[in-house]
Amino acid sequence: MASKPQFGIACKTCRRRGRKCDRTLPKCMSCHRRGAECEGYALRWVGLAARGNMAGRTYQSATKEQASFHLVSENEDPHARRVLPHRRPTWTMPAALLPPDSVQVFVKYYAREISTAFYLGNGPAQTPYTQLILPMATNVPCIRYAVGATASCHIGNRLQDNKLKMQSLHLRLEATRALRQQLTNDIEKTDISSIACMVLLAQLDLCSGDCLEFGTHINAASEIVKRHGSDGTERGFFQQRLAWLDIMGATTSSRMPHLKPEQIKAALNKFKSPSGRKWGFDVFDCPIDLFEYIADIAVWHKLHISSQIESDVALRKAIVLGNAVRMWNGSDILSDQRRDMVEIWRRGILLYLVRSFQLSEETFHTSDLLEDVFRRAERLSSETNRKFSTSWPLFQAGLCLRQKSYERKQQLRKEFASHFATLGCCNPKFAIDVLEQVWQTGDTQILDSQTLLF
Repeated sequence: MASKPQFGIACKTCRRRGRKCDRTLPKCMSCHRRGAECEGYALRWVGLAARGNMAGRTYQSATKEQASFHLVSENEDPHARRVLPHRRPTWTMPAALLPPDSVQVFVKYYAREISTAFYLGNGPAQTPYTQLILPMATNVPCIRYAVGATASCHIGNRLQDNKLKMQSLHLRLEATRALRQQLTNDIEKTDISSIACMVLLAQLDLCSGDCLEFGTHINAASEIVKRHGSDGTERGFFQQRLAWLDIMGATTSSRMPHLKPEQIKAALNKFKSPSGRKWGFDVFDCPIDLFEYIADIAVWHKLHISSQIESDVALRKAIVLGNAVRMWNGSDILSDQRRDMVEIWRRGILLYLVRSFQLSEETFHTSDLLEDVFRRAERLSSETNRKFSTSWPLFQAGLCLRQKSYERKQQLRKEFASHFATLGCCNPKFAIDVLEQVWQTGDTQILDSQTLLF
């Protein structure tokens, strides 16, 4: 009888517990016999992440199980949008560890369903994903696999299909291998696709809920940008996206942002128009000036809780930042259609500030802020992408709700369930799980063990 395939190192569970591992795939039988849940195997990050501060970091590996899935294709137009039907599927995808040409079905899904999902503008969806990512997916292996992994993760989450989720793990592993080879060959070059792949993998970490390597991807991409002074694009999207991912992740966890303040500022100043600095593409939910306030609040909060600055100094700074957010007026840049979305963000930032620094309710009239957030959220049309662009401020509002706010809590449950079902990203699901625990216990320290991003 042929022996079962084995992995090169012990599984994470056995290594953590100091137990002997039989290294069988897809799961360790040693864990199975002990009644423990096997956490899977890890693949060493080599190339850039094998040097400097990132030396020895690991990346989650997929198992060697075979997986297949079905997907209905009704329209080959890459810009056509549709919702996956619930009827029996008819289009069969080959098994795992696919050759590049077979990943094309995932690339088409990504183009149809994901590349324009977060576009906030009007007219043709000129997003960084259609302009930068999709062209590279044609002939850059690491991008192609990362796009395929993202698409299969989204579909798997939406359909609750474990085979699709396993497919995503396989493609993520292939993307990492291809990226490793690319970094080895082009270590001295500024390769946009290397940075793009790391950004895609960081976003995939958050979509899948497996954030073990999120910091590694952020740091690795930032190191390349820092070394060469640019991400190689005209509008600096990848620099700005790295800043966004880093800061928003820090607001919902106990960690300090990975990027230095000067790196954040460089990213925010990357693209300018005659009217001032702007996001390079219209896919970021929060106006760039308000985002900078979020970054400042996050950093000051971390310094405060780590006792690196005196409490009275931190509180005075918090009041200054809060007043600046309260007085911010974006009427000159806001259309009527976007006003509610941005005002929800402005109030959500104040609620984040109040909760982080434990300010009194009277400081910025917390009850009025909450009421206005939920009133404006109800007014947003559920058929626009703007509806899905308020998750972060709604989450901050949820953390500030009182014990008996039953109606508002139910509104949030429905909102985040809709986001998860439509977008196929795990964060809305995790967000409501966190809120349920906070509502039950009143303890917001649960955020210290989470990594959420909106």
